[in-house]
Order: sequence, then structure tokens, then C-alpha cells
Amino acid sequence: MAPGLLEGRSVAVYVDALERHSLDKAILAPKGVRLAARVLEEIVRAYGGPVGAALAEAIPSILEKAVTGASLRGSLVLVVVDDVVRAIGLERVEWYVKWLFELASRVHEEQGARAVNFIVTTSEGKSLDLVARHRHSHIRLLWNLDKDGFRELYSQLKPPPGLDYDEVWMSLGGNPGRLIELSAQYSWNLKAWLGDLEARLRRVASRVAGEGLRGELKTLVEDPDAALDGPSKEMLRVTDILVEENLILYKAYKPLAGEIKPDRELGIGHYYAWQIPAYKTILEKLIK
Repeated sequence: MAPGLLEGRSVAVYVDALERHSLDKAILAPKGVRLAARVLEEIVRAYGGPVGAALAEAIPSILEKAVTGASLRGSLVLVVVDDVVRAIGLERVEWYVKWLFELASRVHEEQGARAVNFIVTTSEGKSLDLVARHRHSHIRLLWNLDKDGFRELYSQLKPPPGLDYDEVWMSLGGNPGRLIELSAQYSWNLKAWLGDLEARLRRVASRVAGEGLRGELKTLVEDPDAALDGPSKEMLRVTDILVEENLILYKAYKPLAGEIKPDRELGIGHYYAWQIPAYKTILEKLIK
């Protein structure tokens, strides 16, 4: 990539907005793109707070001062900001996306970049509806792996003999991040992983029960599309809670690849889907 970069061909930068301490982990670039560590340290000090969040708000300074060894003139520029909403807050996501849109035009005009693209990821389902209201955003869903792809990743992570793959599949539903978590943080102890998940979901179950929405939650466990089936005020409310808690997802937006096929066992409907099957099965247990 280095020769192309020096000819003003391409510049790519990745920012992990959730990284709190390590500058090396918070910002990455492909081989051939040099980042000035001293400049990045000054940027983080100036903005304060967690490292990743500071870098997410310092994109102009990064492109102008921290990317060295190449002019942006005539370049293709790509900046990826990962999980930005959890870093900057839901209330600022609309501002942030509009700011990036305006920044792209500024980098193109003032620094002569041939094309500028920003990819911003979020795990906050509620943020999609906020961003979708603006024409300058283009939303794509990144969904779980299918069963074959998930099995391939599962095998590569070398699970212990005797672990039931089907039980893992029916708990995680193809989610690669959760599979890596099970492997790296729980040493493949699925029972411990489910136990911790149940402890976290107990608060959600209490919230739902406290608002008198047990029956509506039970209906959504059985069929997530019930949220759109002649929805009552109560059904809309429990759906909002589940979206806000990142447990259920509205499938209205186009997937990045393939399609999200309905699967009742996994909790995937035509319009709504549980993000992993374990959410619905644990909540069903808790509301009883």
C-alpha cells in the first residue's frame, strides 16, 4: 500500500471509540500509513476523557496533522469509527453524523481529497431511527453469521471436546462477538456465560414487570413480529424498552450482505429479530 499512498491514492484510519486507555489500540492504520504518535497524544490531552472518544471527536485534526508521509490531495480517504454511540452518547449521534457529513465536504474541498467516506458503527438499535431521519446517512445492518459460517469460526477457536455445538448455536444465534467472548473470557464455560447474562437481564425483566408488561413480553418471545400486529400502547412500550436495551432489532434497514431470513427458533421474524436467542429464552424464564 505504501507506493500508492505516496502517490496520493488512499488513506485509511480506524478508530475504536470505546477504547479508554491505550492509544495503540484506539487508532489503527494499514501498513504504509504513518500516524504521528506525538500529535495523537497532544490531541487526546487537549480533548480529555477516554482515548477512543477523544479521537472520535478529533477526526479533522487526525487527517490534517497526524497522518504523515502523504498528502490527502487526490487521495481516497476512509475513516472507520467503531461503536461511536456508546462513546459519545445517544443524544449526540444525530449531530455527530451531520458533522461527519459536513467534514467530508470540507476535507474534499480544502485538502483536495478525491473522495472521502466515513463508516460509523453502532450497537445501539435506537440510534438507527435517529440517524435514518437524515438524507446524508446510509444505514446498513451487520447481522450474525449463518450456521455454516458460525461453525467455521467455532472450529477455528478450538472449543474443548464435549461442548455441544448445537447448544452454543441456539444460545448465540451466529453472533461472532459473543462467540469470541465465550471463548476468550469464559474459557468455553457456556453455563457461566448464560448465568452472567441472566444476571444482567434481570434488571430488564424487573423493569418490564414493573410497568405491567409481562404478557406483552411473553408474546414477543414467541413472535417478535407481534410488535407490528395491531400494536397496542403496551406492546409499543415493551418493544421500545427492548430496542433501547439492544435486545431486539427492527429489520427495516438493508443488511450489508445477504438477508436476515426469518427463523422462529432463533427469534427472527420478518420485521423484528432478537439479537441473540439467549435474550428471549432468559427473559422468558425470568418473567415466569
